[in-house]
Amino acid sequence: AVIYSSCVPIYIIIYIILYKPQRCIGKFVTIIIRSACLAFKWITLMTIKYNLLIAATLFAATSAMAGDFSIGAGAVFNESPYKGYNENTTAVPLISYESDRFYVRQTTGGWILWKDAKNELSLTASWMPLHFDPDDNDDHQMKQLDERKASAFLGGAYYHHESWGSLKVAVSGDATDESGGMIGEVSYFRPIRMERLTLTPSVGVFYTDESYNDYYYGVSGNESRRSGLKQYTAGDSWTPYVGLAAKYQLTQKLYLNASAVYTVLPDDVKNSPMIDRDDSFVLMTGLTWRF
Repeated sequence: AVIYSSCVPIYIIIYIILYKPQRCIGKFVTIIIRSACLAFKWITLMTIKYNLLIAATLFAATSAMAGDFSIGAGAVFNESPYKGYNENTTAVPLISYESDRFYVRQTTGGWILWKDAKNELSLTASWMPLHFDPDDNDDHQMKQLDERKASAFLGGAYYHHESWGSLKVAVSGDATDESGGMIGEVSYFRPIRMERLTLTPSVGVFYTDESYNDYYYGVSGNESRRSGLKQYTAGDSWTPYVGLAAKYQLTQKLYLNASAVYTVLPDDVKNSPMIDRDDSFVLMTGLTWRF
């Protein structure tokens, strides 16, 4: 609650700056991201089984290496964008690992290809938890729709670190072929370290292509006839977000963690008949033990 209230002014400012981002982000950036997505999508489709085997092998091999490792448990409060869902709280494991060749950051594992004092390039495997289960929905029309499943993504990420903060650029594709989509991310974050407390504000934008958006937010003709909802085909979109993470050292090994993320939904998402809100908020809190 403390994090949420302290971030409200920041959210308002960022909301104003980034409102309707697809109208203010340069076409040049869009072309670059789309080109990268198309190229990587072709590579992913051609080598998906091989890449999954490599990812599993790398995880097993590198997780035994010495590094900074912590594990714990927490709870996530989530406002689902889908109508008919109540706000819910879910228990989640918290795992973090950093070494010279491998890392686990939130729901992403990475194998570092190249790293120096200011740069890091890695191959990534991520779990995207977004899903829709009609059996868990309270809305009669939404219950008639097909299930949308969570999926795993394979891709790459590049980080650049300076004294003023860090930049991240990432691209990945659906490895399980649930949506067959591609996503990209451009973000800025800056850790602010104090005696026992580290605060990390962040701001960024996600790009999601037509396949991803249409799988999670589109309504097919068959679904429309069953449910009475309007048929809808979603296009690609840019989704801005702002966040704040906090880590407080309680003892030499025990840490209190919290993070909050506020997202402004783009037009291609909020215009879907499955959606009944303009934004989304996620709050996570938990305890971790550092080994």
